[in-house]
Amino acid sequence: MVGWLRELWRLNQRVGQWRAMRAVREALRVAYPFILVMAFVDVIGQGFLSKSGFFFQVYHVGSWLPGIDLWRQSLQAVSVVVNGLVAVMVAFTTGHYLAKIYRTEPLAVGMMSALAFLTLNVNYDALGQGGHGDTDANFLEVNLGPQGIFLAILVGLGVGWLASHLMRWLATWWLRRRQVTLSWTGRVAWTLTVVLGLTVAVGYGISWLVDGGINNLVYLALQTLNTNVGHQGLRILAVTAVSNCLWWLGLIGPIDVAGNSSVTSLQNLAYAVQHGSGWGAPYPVTLHTLSDAYANFGGAGMTLALLIAVWIGSRQASYRRVANQTFLPNLLNLNEPTLLGLPVLFNPILFIPFVMAPAVNIAIAWVAITWKLVPPIVYPVPRTTPGPLVAYLGTGGDWRALLLSSVCLVVSVLIYLPFVRLLNDEGSVDHAA
Repeated sequence: MVGWLRELWRLNQRVGQWRAMRAVREALRVAYPFILVMAFVDVIGQGFLSKSGFFFQVYHVGSWLPGIDLWRQSLQAVSVVVNGLVAVMVAFTTGHYLAKIYRTEPLAVGMMSALAFLTLNVNYDALGQGGHGDTDANFLEVNLGPQGIFLAILVGLGVGWLASHLMRWLATWWLRRRQVTLSWTGRVAWTLTVVLGLTVAVGYGISWLVDGGINNLVYLALQTLNTNVGHQGLRILAVTAVSNCLWWLGLIGPIDVAGNSSVTSLQNLAYAVQHGSGWGAPYPVTLHTLSDAYANFGGAGMTLALLIAVWIGSRQASYRRVANQTFLPNLLNLNEPTLLGLPVLFNPILFIPFVMAPAVNIAIAWVAITWKLVPPIVYPVPRTTPGPLVAYLGTGGDWRALLLSSVCLVVSVLIYLPFVRLLNDEGSVDHAA
């Protein structure tokens, strides 16, 4: 094994022994099947039933499927329930597992973690306390889904640690002062009062600063990185790399690298409509023409290539099982199940290729477009378009774009392979879902 790979393996082993990391991986493992179900619901809902869906348009689903509105509403209901609560599950499981490690009250601490996370995402404006206007929703629902996973992990770890130590301290203090044992209800009630008092104060305070709660405050700060990216390849590469780093941390989509509707993309489309081709488009190098088309098709981190690398080089049955389960959503650019299932999130070994593969693809595509080997993508494509076809369809069916996409996919698989094989050394340890 190469020296730096050996050091990376040792780092992965050390990180895996941390209490916090064990709790995080358990939370991701529990949340994975729910995210997987949600992804397949989105595959059907967004791909087959939505008017803008790829398969809806290809197969003209609206013309032959009876009761399509009922199907849409039914799947939307399932998506709202599962997608709307996954971050709450993560907060509960993280706090629950950490309390088990500290040997306190896992169920009670898990519930405290979930409630603390919800109090941070109460829509205080709806209660008339924030001063920013009136709304109907009692919770900031967008933060309760995958977008809230990072905050849910932080809350679960923080509440798990605080509640476990506070309950233990309360029991000792009460016994010394009163010479009797503090009841289970007393330990839980006093601890819950402290936890909710802290999180309500934080949530309420932030509601005066920004709409959308603490999660939105973080996202707004990060989105400034995406302002006026321009047409410089190095800057686009840097923004994409930062975006993928944030995805690896569980910050799902704070930097929007999708540019179907950006001003430059619309100008490129107008040029193509006038001239019948994307050759000579005014803005050939953009986030859309590089990142969307070649760097991250299949999802952030080019995880479609990761799944292929798992099929080729992994001896772990659990990893191969996750690859089989998540391939279809990944193909349609819905890769959250892969991020949680293997897991990719917080995995030191997979961090390097997760950032490197898209960066190398951007460099390859940048050179190809700049040297006019391929035209830039100018036509909008649905989000659920199979990843390898995004550039092909976005250029109006140019075979050179399809060839370049294939090259990027192969290069990404080769980048992932050594790291996937390194994970084989985990032996019989089953980290994947």
